[in-house]
Amino acid sequence: MKTKIILADDHQYLLEGIRVILQEMPSVEIVATAQNGFELMDAVAQQQPSLVLLDLNMPGYDGLQCLQKIKTNYPAVKVLVLTNYNQPELVEEVKRMQADGYLVKNSSATQLKDAIATIVDGKKHFPAAVELIPLADDSFFFDDFLKKYQLTKREVEIIRMICKEMTTKEIAVQLYLSELTINTHRRNILRKLEVKSVAGLMNFARQNQLL
Repeated sequence: MKTKIILADDHQYLLEGIRVILQEMPSVEIVATAQNGFELMDAVAQQQPSLVLLDLNMPGYDGLQCLQKIKTNYPAVKVLVLTNYNQPELVEEVKRMQADGYLVKNSSATQLKDAIATIVDGKKHFPAAVELIPLADDSFFFDDFLKKYQLTKREVEIIRMICKEMTTKEIAVQLYLSELTINTHRRNILRKLEVKSVAGLMNFARQNQLL
């Protein structure tokens, strides 16, 4: 019998990315998706899943409210918290609320599948120590991140270099490109992200764990 899973996240592109990854796991079946807390609780009531992959930042009931409701009303349902928030205090909070696992979205597809397998096997999956890890290029979240902001991998590379306070000339030398090309990339990056300065770019990079 397949493990019934519900995916809950308010970003459609991320739901689609996770769906593709889980298609590689023949032992699981996605029985519903939800983009807010109300949809999730309705889906849990109707489907009685084995596992919920739960984002914490959703409209309606937020993730913590959903976690509490699921564990109170459906204690047999396991919950893997899947979130951008990389904070030890939050890990401890969801542990206290009886979540079965915690995974940050900059994890790889393999790490996601391992976490699911661990929880389905009746074990817990929590990081030994939560560290702020830069978004990896092989993260299952990375391609969706590029699509969301319409960035190229080259542009992300240049963002990281700018945030290291490298000059246009230094970036051009390292990437074997002309300064004119780098300046064109810089203008495109600022336009796509709707920021006006290096300070704004650095703030974006920190918020999205590019550093």
